[in-house]
Amino acid sequence: MNPKALVLTGYGINCDNETQYAFTSVGADADRVHINELISGERSLEDYQILFVPGGFSYGDELGAGKVLANKLKINLGEKVLEFIKQGKLVGGHCNGAQVLIKTGLIPALNEDYVTQTAT
Repeated sequence: MNPKALVLTGYGINCDNETQYAFTSVGADADRVHINELISGERSLEDYQILFVPGGFSYGDELGAGKVLANKLKINLGEKVLEFIKQGKLVGGHCNGAQVLIKTGLIPALNEDYVTQTAT
């Protein structure tokens, strides 16, 4: 059974198609899922082993790189993402996606502190 990767999409995120292709080219099943589909419950993190946030300029990088998407992710899906991590599932991002993960406090998550932003 192939691992399932959720490639997050949303306003201003780009290279999600290329990221989906990268996952499928190494044998994963990858779906592009809009953040609003996760928030509404239309799609579920529970169906995936990998959560990946691609790059771009999410929400036009208003208020700073990745800040709006990070807040939307943290406020609406924070507990679900923490449970995802506790189950040993993978979370990653590149470019703006990495900035989103930093702003949520998910990385570097020193001493498993997944809430406090310790990098900028």
